[in-house]
Amino acid sequence: MLASCTRWGVTALWVGMLGTGCGGFNESPVVTVGPLVSDNDVLSGTEVAMRLTVTDKENDDITYLWMQTPEEPAGTYSDTHVREPHWTAPEVTTPTEFTLKVYIQDGEGGSLLSATFIRVSPRR
Repeated sequence: MLASCTRWGVTALWVGMLGTGCGGFNESPVVTVGPLVSDNDVLSGTEVAMRLTVTDKENDDITYLWMQTPEEPAGTYSDTHVREPHWTAPEVTTPTEFTLKVYIQDGEGGSLLSATFIRVSPRR
C-alpha cells in the first residue's frame, strides 16, 4: 500500500505496512485469548465453539478470516468472518489433525495470523 502524509509542511511518502495515519505508526492487533476450541479431540460431525479475544491499541475496526488446513476434507465454519465462529468437523476415515487459523486485520495495515489444532476421529 502506498501512503503519504503531510505534517509541518513536509510530505512523507512510504510503502505502508505500518498503517496510513499521519499521527504515528499503527500497531497490529494483539490476541489476548486463543484461538481456542471447546474440545481438541472430537468425532466427525461434531460442532466446536471457537474462543478468541483480540485487542487493538488504536481501537481500529478488526476483521477476521478463518481457514483450515488441510483444506480437504473440509469442515464447515458457521461464518468465516466473525470473531468466534463454530466449526463442524468433517467426515474422516482415519484420525486427522486440522489447523484452524484466523487472519486478523485492523484496516490500518496491522495484521497477524493465529492458530489452534484439533484432532478429528471417525465415528464408529
